[in-house]
Amino acid sequence: MAAQSADVMLEERRELMVSPTGGNPTRRIARFLKPSTTSINGLPSLPIPFRIPGTEPQKWPMKVYFHGWKSQKSKWKMWVEALHSAHHSTWKKAGIYDGIMASVYEIRRDDELVYAIAAKWCLETNTFVFPWGEATVTLEDVMILGGFPVLGKSVSAPLKDKEMAETEERLIAERLQVVRTKAQKACQNGWMNRLMGSGSPIEHEAFLSMWLSRFVLSTKSNCTIEKHVFSIAIRLAKGIPVALGPAVLASIYRDLGLLKQTLMALNKIVNYKKKDSVFTLSLLAPLRLVQAWVWERFPALRLQPKPMELGEPRLSRWHKMKGPRVENVGVALDLERERFEWRPYARAVDNWDFPKFYGEREEWVLMGSGLDKELQAFAQFLRVCKLVGIDDSMECYFPHRVGMQFGMDQDIPGHVHPRNETPEVAWNNYSKPINDVKLYIPSRFFEADVTTRYLEWWNSSAKKEGNDALVPPGFPAKHNLTDAGEGNDALVPPGFPAKHNRTDAGEGSDALHHDHSAFHAKHSRMDAGDSSDEDQMTIREMFKSIRNLKCVGKNSETASTSTSKTTVVRNDSLINSVDNIFQGVTSSEKGIENANDESNRKTATTAGGLERPKEDSSRSNSESVTMVGGAEEVNEKENESNVGSPAMMGKSEKAMEDAIRSSAKKAPTMSRLEKAMDDTSKIKEMRMMSAIGTIEIPGLDLEARISKLERVVAGLKAERFRV
Repeated sequence: MAAQSADVMLEERRELMVSPTGGNPTRRIARFLKPSTTSINGLPSLPIPFRIPGTEPQKWPMKVYFHGWKSQKSKWKMWVEALHSAHHSTWKKAGIYDGIMASVYEIRRDDELVYAIAAKWCLETNTFVFPWGEATVTLEDVMILGGFPVLGKSVSAPLKDKEMAETEERLIAERLQVVRTKAQKACQNGWMNRLMGSGSPIEHEAFLSMWLSRFVLSTKSNCTIEKHVFSIAIRLAKGIPVALGPAVLASIYRDLGLLKQTLMALNKIVNYKKKDSVFTLSLLAPLRLVQAWVWERFPALRLQPKPMELGEPRLSRWHKMKGPRVENVGVALDLERERFEWRPYARAVDNWDFPKFYGEREEWVLMGSGLDKELQAFAQFLRVCKLVGIDDSMECYFPHRVGMQFGMDQDIPGHVHPRNETPEVAWNNYSKPINDVKLYIPSRFFEADVTTRYLEWWNSSAKKEGNDALVPPGFPAKHNLTDAGEGNDALVPPGFPAKHNRTDAGEGSDALHHDHSAFHAKHSRMDAGDSSDEDQMTIREMFKSIRNLKCVGKNSETASTSTSKTTVVRNDSLINSVDNIFQGVTSSEKGIENANDESNRKTATTAGGLERPKEDSSRSNSESVTMVGGAEEVNEKENESNVGSPAMMGKSEKAMEDAIRSSAKKAPTMSRLEKAMDDTSKIKEMRMMSAIGTIEIPGLDLEARISKLERVVAGLKAERFRV
């Protein structure tokens, strides 16, 4: 990359600024990290960020090994304490004191949180993309949270000093002795057993080799002491700073990308029960820093941090902490726009000393070799560059996209053209000194803003829907798409078929079912909050749907166990009461038929034009019911009752009311509602037949009865939803 200067890193201009959460804009002098752009013409938009709404990641067809997230061994803590008094000053000189002390604290992994934040990762920008903006883990985070220096020698630099080279040979010889034990490898336990407290002249180097292999720069998954860390350990043991920060951050970016790609691949799996559909992923980076990063910045996803003791590292605040129970972590991340902490390290914490770039007043400093190392580190945080890992892998670092994390204002980030660089060239560009230029350092009390142009650009992009959710503006979408299908299927958790997913997107119950072929959408939820579909059905259709649910629900493989049990219980109760009603109605109708043949003939003559269609309809309904519930007689008796006699109609109604009353005593609230609706429907049918046959029913105030029963139905509906 080209030589860096203050002009490349920072620019100052007057702009119309506004809070990132919105509000009244103010025109003022603002400072932005470069490159930025002042035009939104031609920039692509950003769709809604991708989510993983599912919980219980342990059920996904994915096995992730967090080899860089090592458990804390009591023996390791003893070794740290044993060497602390003799070497703590050397650790501070090399800039690794906090890193070593942080290794004795345990960050308990929250898999759901790690997967949810990884789902927000963009492989093109190495940033997390939220509906409200971008953020990322930066060099500042790995220095403050991890305790890893960002300045110093390269992790790949060979040893040229003769004495150092001899020490390296001795370390290699000790490693060989461990390999020759029963373990047959340079296991870390064997290394500690051999060298801890041995009084060996290379014990300190051996200790640092253990720390680097286990907590910092792991490149293997078998808990071994790795030879590539010996040269680093030897330099650190002499107080020579080594830039561990960029190598650690490169490994974090790499592993977040691998985890994100795995989650994307899981979304394409349909038959996740097959053994060959299980993904296995080994991650080597210290991703505990990512979880701590989330806890530092997202108040809704953390509990109250532990108070720090004097001299403890920042990471100690989260020792053995468990996050709060959150129903959907991905949604919680998206809703933290108002509370996201852009500069958590600017807040006062008891027993924690502010770095020198968190002063109470803003200032300009002249960059040069004599400048304080912490201020030089701050300048390093702001440089667009490529990070070089321990294995010579390279990752892009784009601080200009997250300027507010450093107290800088944010404008639309400009595009950084990729360049083909070797690891050596990339490291040279990273470590190139900055001399004779002024650097702006904001006050720790300053709250950065965004340009109105940026806010308009981001908000208009975030309102757009689509699956290109993982790509921020200015980057091609095709590299980061999740092939999640259309509509609500895009919200399916990894490894679960889309047809099993239930979301509340959209209105009505039809929106809640993707592929339950045995269910008609409006019949398939007994607990639907909106009963408008049921109200539009005739009572007979509703009874049929209830029987369908009982028949199909027991055999459905897609329903969950708990849902199936609840549905069967409720359906049994409903069907029992329905059968009681029909038995009462049928017995009364038989009496009507036997006693009123003459009236039947008269009525049939009057309504003959309607009787044949009803018979055809009854025949069709009978065939349908026979298939799912065997209720053939119900429709036949119903067809006969349509030609009832005025002389016996009152008895029929009384018998039906008695049946309703008796069944209501045995059924829960939900069944009472169905019976009352049936009662109303029956009387409405009598009213219809009276109108068709011009039949008068002496002594029956039909309108009053209908009105009364409709009020009962309304009351029972209200009671149903309160329950």
